[in-house]
Amino acid sequence: MALLRHTISKSTLFEGFAVPKSLESWVDAPGRGQKRELTLLFDEQRAKATLRRIANARGHVQIKYENKRGLPFRQWLASLFTHTEDGMGGEYIELDKIDDDTYRVSPFPFSEKPEDRLTVLEWIFHRTNKHAFHSRDAVREIPAIVQSVQYCPSEGQAFYNRQLSRYFVSWEWQREQRAIPELPLKCDFIKNNVQVEVEFGNARTYYQDYIKFLLAFQQKTIKLGVLIVPTENFSHSLCLIGQEKAKEKGRKSYSGMIHMEKVRRELPFLAFMLKMPLVIAGIDIYRSST
Repeated sequence: MALLRHTISKSTLFEGFAVPKSLESWVDAPGRGQKRELTLLFDEQRAKATLRRIANARGHVQIKYENKRGLPFRQWLASLFTHTEDGMGGEYIELDKIDDDTYRVSPFPFSEKPEDRLTVLEWIFHRTNKHAFHSRDAVREIPAIVQSVQYCPSEGQAFYNRQLSRYFVSWEWQREQRAIPELPLKCDFIKNNVQVEVEFGNARTYYQDYIKFLLAFQQKTIKLGVLIVPTENFSHSLCLIGQEKAKEKGRKSYSGMIHMEKVRRELPFLAFMLKMPLVIAGIDIYRSST
């Protein structure tokens, strides 16, 4: 069953949001320059919104509720989504179709995830800035995906790789696509010209991630690369687990792991060749207070 997921930004709280192109037929989007009324159901309330297709070259489809009739919905959003002020917190809503013109809205604020889980603790921007979040829906999805992964103290990097892959796919990212058709190098995930590499590997292997970004950018397959690595703290925890698992398998050594501090130290020395916009996300453990 189809669902429309949308990550929360400032414009979501005050105006509305765009419908992904893949779901335009699902919402039965009107023709260029046309619109129709929708009903949004939320927390035993309802409000009116407008579904419209803008008369521009792209023909963007939007759900708007900035007028007086949308006020109850805007107030509801503002009361729930207090954690994210800059659009980088990974909070989101889901729309489920009830009938052709009625949608139930389910909220997923940060506060409603009481269990220990992963979170994006820090960002590094190279040849770009926070505008990447406000201009690219795919990038705003990354914190929501990361926060979906529950922290399990006895699990190592293979577990987190599997869980992250599961949630990236559930958000309709393509996985293991060739960075460029001519070479067998595959990226981890790609969506809407954004390529993601998740790196829990040996501290040397992340250089290959940079190469994949550069190849895809040079051939205009992507416009932005996102590298996800553990923080130094989370890396240390995973290494301890890795060392124990290596001993269980009879191996005498464990090769270690990349982490955010190593990326930060080396990035200035690699900047001469990394002539494309990159974002590095450092993930850590969010420990619930409950």
